[in-house]
Amino acid sequence: SSGINAEYGQIRQPPAPMVQQQRPTANFNVSSSNIAASRQPPAQPAVQPSGNRRPPSNKQKAKTTRSSSASPSSSSQNGPLPLPAPLQSIIQSSCSSYVRKPGSSDNCPVCQNNMTQPSDYTTPAHLIGVNFDALTLKCAHHIHAQCLHALIAAGKQFTSFSCPECQHSFGKRTGNQPASGKMAVKVDNSISLAGYEQYGTIIVTYTFSSGVQDGVAYSANGFPRTAYFPDTDRGNDIVDLIKEAFKRRLIFTIGDSVTTGQKNCIVWNDIHHKTSMRHGDTYGYPDPTYLDRVAAELKSKGVE
Repeated sequence: SSGINAEYGQIRQPPAPMVQQQRPTANFNVSSSNIAASRQPPAQPAVQPSGNRRPPSNKQKAKTTRSSSASPSSSSQNGPLPLPAPLQSIIQSSCSSYVRKPGSSDNCPVCQNNMTQPSDYTTPAHLIGVNFDALTLKCAHHIHAQCLHALIAAGKQFTSFSCPECQHSFGKRTGNQPASGKMAVKVDNSISLAGYEQYGTIIVTYTFSSGVQDGVAYSANGFPRTAYFPDTDRGNDIVDLIKEAFKRRLIFTIGDSVTTGQKNCIVWNDIHHKTSMRHGDTYGYPDPTYLDRVAAELKSKGVE
């Protein structure tokens, strides 16, 4: 979780020599600056959708008042603008027209209106690239086209979108991890992790420096940071996904540290890493379900 400081324990004596054939993961290096041609605006989780809304009905006036937010960057004095063409294509391939099933009472997760009723927002559906107002996403959840436009516009993430119900990601999501960071991967067969005594250890090291992004200074505290994964087939698969997430600038983000309270610093981005080799440590091993949990966290960010 955000703000976790890496901890290092005493490394026990090397186990007996192993005969496992290693994958070519040693000495992997990547800089996220080579990936993003242009920086994405900082991610804003749990944003409140914005857009042109219908005048409230008596029923809607009785609803709990939602907090207001500033007009999204996709709006102008003449009204909301169309989403970028590449994102429209992603939406078109990720949804179909909503068809109500007998006995169902589906509600839109954004405006909370029934899917057979209009959205609270009046943005034309064609601005997101479709010609129907009620959508069913490939994840089987439903949303109004107008609400989806407002959600994307408020989040200012124009390369992908996520289902507000299950967080399934459509498109290639990118983050605001500083582009100057580096990731190095090597395998050490002389050490093993608790629960994986017959295997070597994959060591992942992240290096960042303080800098300025989008005109705002940020600090890099506690770097380099080191994480450990078992050199098993599953461990290698997870590290491959983490490499991809790092390229997309999703491993870290710029935010506020939970542990120190410091603002505008590089923190973990909800993809948990094991930063200790100490047996039984909170941030170490054994942890039989860890690899499955981190795979789910990567999937929630569109990396799978």
